[in-house]
Amino acid sequence: MHTKYKEISFKDMQRVIGYCQKNSVQYGGLFEVYSMPGEDMHMIVINSSSPDEEKFRPLGGFYCNYLGPGVISIEDEDPNFDGAESRKRHVSAIKQAIDIILEKGFSGATLTFNY
Repeated sequence: MHTKYKEISFKDMQRVIGYCQKNSVQYGGLFEVYSMPGEDMHMIVINSSSPDEEKFRPLGGFYCNYLGPGVISIEDEDPNFDGAESRKRHVSAIKQAIDIILEKGFSGATLTFNY
């Protein structure tokens, strides 16, 4: 189920997208940004890694402007679906990452995500 998580200003949305692009896997970060050509809609995948591995594993993702301008949305659990407990932890971790990016994700900032 695709659900709205937060609604933010246009300026904050541009900052979130820009932060994730500048901290993408290509530049040594944890994010992958996929943009819809010709539209201001973006899917951002958050990867996880461990110090023991060089390989990233997708933790999950969120969407910018998909449900409407300024809306951050996620693929959340259907309340009637008896899903795995690990999926619920992933959704919680994605929400935590979004909150950290909103609070501290400014140009030049280095963020640490510990789940």
